[in-house]
Amino acid sequence: MLQNYLTLALKVLRRKPFYAFVSLFGISFTLMILMLLTSLFDAGLGRNQPMTKRDRLLVAPMAERLRYEPDTTLSIETIYADDGTERYDTTEEITENVVSNSNGPMSYRFLMDNLADMEAAERMAIYHDGNFTDGFIDGRKFTFSTYYTNADYWRVLDFDFRFGQPFNEADVAAGNQKVVLTDRAARAYFGEVTADLLGREMLLGRRAFTVAGVINRPLSDSPMFGGDIYLPLTTLDQRSLSSTDVSGGFSAIFEVSSPERRKVLSEEINFMAEHFTFPPESDYNKLKIMNASIPEAYAMRVVQEQDPARALRILFIPVVILLLLFVALPLINLINLNISRVYERRAEIGVRKAFGAEARDVLLQFLFENLVITAIGGAIGLVLAFFLIWYINTNDLLGITRLSLSWQVVFYYFIVILLFGLLSGILPAYRVSRTNVANALRG
Repeated sequence: MLQNYLTLALKVLRRKPFYAFVSLFGISFTLMILMLLTSLFDAGLGRNQPMTKRDRLLVAPMAERLRYEPDTTLSIETIYADDGTERYDTTEEITENVVSNSNGPMSYRFLMDNLADMEAAERMAIYHDGNFTDGFIDGRKFTFSTYYTNADYWRVLDFDFRFGQPFNEADVAAGNQKVVLTDRAARAYFGEVTADLLGREMLLGRRAFTVAGVINRPLSDSPMFGGDIYLPLTTLDQRSLSSTDVSGGFSAIFEVSSPERRKVLSEEINFMAEHFTFPPESDYNKLKIMNASIPEAYAMRVVQEQDPARALRILFIPVVILLLLFVALPLINLINLNISRVYERRAEIGVRKAFGAEARDVLLQFLFENLVITAIGGAIGLVLAFFLIWYINTNDLLGITRLSLSWQVVFYYFIVILLFGLLSGILPAYRVSRTNVANALRG
C-alpha cells in the first residue's frame, strides 16, 4: 500500500509542475535556512571540540571592581494634628551607592592566589587573549592572534590535535619557547600541514619557538580559544605575571566533576569575591567576579550583557520567536496550497470512498503524499545547505566561525522535515478525509 501511495504522490507532482515547483521551492528554501541557523548555533554552542565537556565548564572571563560610598537621603513628611496645626517628621536613611567601577580580565597572581584552590573545581585553565605576534620566514611577515595559556588549559579544553601534543607543566614552569598552532596558521607560515612541522622553529617577534603541536581550527571564534598560535604564559613579560593588582589580562575556565557542581563552584567564587579585602590604598572596596556557563557566556558576549540570566533571555527569547515566525509563514502558505490541491481531487476521493475506503485510509494517503513532497524538498534543501556551508567556510565569510555539518545537525534537520510534513499535511488531509461521498461524486 505504501508503494502505491508513493507512486501516486510522484504522479501528483508531475501532474502540475508549477504547483510542484512552488511547493518544493518553499519547502527547500525554508529548510535550507533552518539548516544554516542550526549549523551556526551548533558551531557556537554544540558539543564540538574543544568544548565536548561544555556542561562541566564554568567561565570566569572578568572581574568588576566597585567603590561604594555611604549616601544620606533626607525625607520630610508633613503631619497634620487634630487642631489643624502642621508639624514635620524628618527621616534620614543611609544607603550605599556605587561612585566608580572598573571591569576587565584579571591578573595572573590574583587568579593563582584566590581562585586556584576552589574546592568545587577539578582544575583551572588560564589564558591571556587579545595579543598579536609577528612571525617572519623567508622575508615574509605574518601577524598571528596569540594566546598565552597554562598547561591545564589543554586538559579543560579538548582540542583536536592533528599532530604532536601541547606543552606541559614542565614547559610552562621553565618558560620553554614552544608553540601550538592551528592548521590554518601552519599552512600560512610553512605552506604545508604535515607531521614534519613538529620540532621546526617559528620566528615570532625576536624569539624562535619550537612547534610542539598542530591543532585543527575550532568551528567558532569564542574568546576562550580564538587564537592562531598558543604559547606558554611564562613566555610573557614577567611584569604581567608578577602584578598583584586584581586587574590584568587573564581569564579562567573551570572544569567540575558534574553539571550540578557548577552552581556550587559559582557560589564559592561569589563568596570569595564578597569577602575579598582590597588594600587600604585601593580606590575600590567591593569585588564581583563574572562567572557563567558556556551558553550564558555565549549570550553575554553576543548581547553585551553582564548578567548571565538576563543575557540568555535577551538572546534566546527573540531568536525563538523569530524562528517560529519564520517557520509559521511558509507553513501556513503550504497548508493553503495543500488544501487547494486535495480539494481538486474530491471526485477521486468520492470514488475511493464509494468502493469502501474509510476516512482513515484517505487521511493516511494524503498525509503520506505530503510527507513525500516534504522529504523531496528537504533533500533539495540539504544539498543546497551543504554547498552553501562549503562556500561560506571555504571563503571564511563568517571570519573565524565555520558552519558545521555534524551528524547532530543532520539529525535535527530530519526531525524538522518530519514535523514540517506532518504539520503542513495533517489539517488538509483530515478535512478531505471527512468528505461526503455524494457531494464529492457530484463535483
